[in-house]
Amino acid sequence: MIWFYAEDIVAWLELDPNRVHVPVADLATRLGLTVAKEERRVRAHGQLGTGAKRLAVETDEGTSLVRLCLRVELVPLWLTTVDPDEVNDAAARARLTLFQREVASALWQAFRPQGFDSGDVLVAPRLQQDHAEQAYIGAMAIATMARQQLLIERQLNAPHDDEHGPGADPWAARASTLDDPAAARVAQTLRKVARTLGERTRRNEYWGALSGLYRNFGIASYRRMPTGRLYEALEWLERWYGDMMGEPEPPPDI
Repeated sequence: MIWFYAEDIVAWLELDPNRVHVPVADLATRLGLTVAKEERRVRAHGQLGTGAKRLAVETDEGTSLVRLCLRVELVPLWLTTVDPDEVNDAAARARLTLFQREVASALWQAFRPQGFDSGDVLVAPRLQQDHAEQAYIGAMAIATMARQQLLIERQLNAPHDDEHGPGADPWAARASTLDDPAAARVAQTLRKVARTLGERTRRNEYWGALSGLYRNFGIASYRRMPTGRLYEALEWLERWYGDMMGEPEPPPDI
């Protein structure tokens, strides 16, 4: 049985929401870890090390000490590197263990390739999932596609030197810069639908378009979609766009 803690390990660390950096010594002490060892691990880690710097920190006695500090958004990543067996406090150890299980689940849901089963330690197999589990899987799928959509748009909106004059579609020219041009096609078409619809409703329509891909086609990731599923999704988006623009249905294939 996997429990839910209202005060998880991140809340248990009592981080100050007004601080951008947190002393590694405070984190280590809270968990009963060796400060010097944790500071060495942070400096040696590729991602943690880039977010660590030595800063002056006010102590409870009113003095100022220079300590190695970690950007607060990297604390969850640091927690995944901690061995729970090294944590002295039993309550903290239980919360850390659960946190690492949840992180593994969230990472799998966010990065699993299209077509893989969504099962992990937090949810039942696909055919045994209850409504809460289905809601979790669906929400994670839409969040994953939304993140991929923004990353693709950011990449394709970046300045390039390969423009083809006025009137050219820069997205079409830049799609080949992605390692999966099919993902760029889906993102481009979804962007067209969401923005056109949003101009009419005065709302952000990305959620509706992304949830439609998930509900209608089971798409949970833009990465390496099967060709058949890709063209089904593109056809559906183009039909939606055509309906908005008043375009007639194309004649059936005979």
